[in-house]
Amino acid sequence: MRKPKPRADTGTRRPAVRRFSGVPEGLLILAVVLFVTTSHAGARAGAAGTAAQPAQAFTNAVLIDGTGAPAVEHATVVIRGATIEAAGPAGQVKIPSGAAVTDLHGKVLMPGLADMHVHLLGGWDGHAVDMLGYRRYMNALLYAGVTTVLDTGNVQPYIVQLRAETAAGRLLGPHIYCVGGIVDGADPVWPPISYAVASVGQVAPVVKGLKRDNVDLIKGYVGLSHAVLERLVEEGRKVSLKVIVDQWQRNGSPDLVEDGIYGFAHLPTRLLSPDTVRFMQEHNTVFISTLIVHESQTRNRLRDLTFLDDPLVRDTSPPSFLEGLRAEAARKLDSDEVAHAERWEKLQQNAMANAKALFRAGVLLAAGTDAPYPGDMQGEGLHHELELLVAAGLTPLETITVATRNAARLIGAGDWGTIEAGKAATLIVVDGRPDRNISDTRRVVEVMLRGRKIDRESLKLVHQNDPGYEPVSPTDF
Repeated sequence: MRKPKPRADTGTRRPAVRRFSGVPEGLLILAVVLFVTTSHAGARAGAAGTAAQPAQAFTNAVLIDGTGAPAVEHATVVIRGATIEAAGPAGQVKIPSGAAVTDLHGKVLMPGLADMHVHLLGGWDGHAVDMLGYRRYMNALLYAGVTTVLDTGNVQPYIVQLRAETAAGRLLGPHIYCVGGIVDGADPVWPPISYAVASVGQVAPVVKGLKRDNVDLIKGYVGLSHAVLERLVEEGRKVSLKVIVDQWQRNGSPDLVEDGIYGFAHLPTRLLSPDTVRFMQEHNTVFISTLIVHESQTRNRLRDLTFLDDPLVRDTSPPSFLEGLRAEAARKLDSDEVAHAERWEKLQQNAMANAKALFRAGVLLAAGTDAPYPGDMQGEGLHHELELLVAAGLTPLETITVATRNAARLIGAGDWGTIEAGKAATLIVVDGRPDRNISDTRRVVEVMLRGRKIDRESLKLVHQNDPGYEPVSPTDF
């Protein structure tokens, strides 16, 4: 596999992901065309008819509303069409006449989960991509109760179309927000998904292209100079687009915040001082957690592959993905790889400490995974991210808010993220008590998207019906 080009500051760099240097432009266009022609016809039922739906009522629920408030026992939630009409203790919520009533028998009703750092390019290892297999990872996310994602770097026409088709209801999948292409320096790390910006004079046309496609945020990458990043923020403000960054070792640096950025796409891997944490809170800086991708660099999760037996992985992953992951776990590492994994042990601990410190200081922290990477799977990976946040020192209830309310706040959305009157009826039902044991978020039994109940059985990967698309890596071109 092609080695990434060395840079001056590579001490803690994550290995190359989704770098397919030399991909002909026509091939990328062909992938988008094929995506259109292979759209899943069964996903055409959407939100268009929800306004005519009668009320639905969920009774005998344990309500975790995503606000951080304690769970409400014996709760009732009423939904009309795509919207929550009422939610609270049973004695305070009137069930409308004629409503369809579902007794949850003590199961937990909570907001759908949000993964605010993904790359909807498929694959499993952080190197290969599977754009034609979009149905697999869209299903895997929904099956795991992940109803919203922020794609933080992709082939721009591809992700814009995915976003549009899911929003229109013609393609079944989580609600998608996106940054479009990454904005990087003159020598971008991921050329096919990046704008190469060598000077401040190139910034305005790039921002114009991003605004044309109505992206939700701008993502600046490690190759940007100070002057270019400042101009990127300035041009973004002109069109109401905020800038998040991934600057590798500089994540969490106050000077980047002084440049005017909105926040960081990853938690910092160097330990933040109390003064820096306070600075971030005072400047309303946001962070996306991605502890699982840091853990992936340690390879700790590959030492125990029992997570592959979790239904969230087993029911949605092609056998070739699982076989590849097992082979990767068994592979003998060279000395550089061993040193890399050992170095990331400390960096991961720093990131976990930063997660707790920032959250306790009132800094907005949202959950994200940077999936896919080895052991960082679309859908299941978010549940492990929540487990890592609890291991870092957040309570289970706090962690749920990081993947619900805080995610909505990060993207500036007021219509989802909590179970309250007037919010979107995007909900999941789970067994157990995730407010006490965060791993119970895995026990998803029902998923609802804006009032529409999703058939989870239909989301399982049926091997005989799967086209068998195989991911391609840089060396395949």
